[in-house]
Amino acid sequence: MRPKSAALLLALLTAASFPAFAADGAADTVVDNVLIVGDSLSSAHRMEPSQGWVSLLQAKLATQTDTPPAIVNASRGGKTLTNALEELPALLTAHHPDVVVLELGGNDAILGAKRDAIERDLSRLIELSRAQGARVAILGFAVPPAFDKDGSADLLREAYVTVAKTQGIALLPSLLGDISTTPALLQDDGIHPNAAAQPRVLENAWPTLRPLLLGDARDGATVRTSGASK
Repeated sequence: MRPKSAALLLALLTAASFPAFAADGAADTVVDNVLIVGDSLSSAHRMEPSQGWVSLLQAKLATQTDTPPAIVNASRGGKTLTNALEELPALLTAHHPDVVVLELGGNDAILGAKRDAIERDLSRLIELSRAQGARVAILGFAVPPAFDKDGSADLLREAYVTVAKTQGIALLPSLLGDISTTPALLQDDGIHPNAAAQPRVLENAWPTLRPLLLGDARDGATVRTSGASK
């Protein structure tokens, strides 16, 4: 990989696109704390934190329920699965999340990680989270064609699918969806969504996250409180 490409992609995060697998289960208990562990796609890269999709998610939850969960955003540019494995135990101990959202894997695939290593590390993150009683979802990353070296796009997509099926985890393989092919919604690096794209990122993530955070009447789950149901 060219040095410039590697530098850009170390700031990366995670995304992709096709139907989500069955989640850990819609929320049937009160969700007090949510932990998001991601890379630059979730860290409001090169913008004010309040503009990022995670902050917009917190604001949206405040309109959906009288007692919205607190969101801890442990995302940063360049984060890999190895970094997350080092950090997650302390994060779980400190925050006791009811839901853990993993937005990781893109940096690993682009930097040459093998599929079995990605599957192993993602599975371990899920197991650690579940051992603390948290439900888990994965928000994936679709490697853009310009950065697809040695089949990393297919490798990552297949790794997500395998882990989602094996672990029974909600998977959104495309957090960015068509944002990645819409130049007006990208920063000048051609990878990261800009501030104008952040509501679209949240729109992509919401159908996957909503059942875990609020429950869904269509699934017979209990919504947290008397807040709005849509």
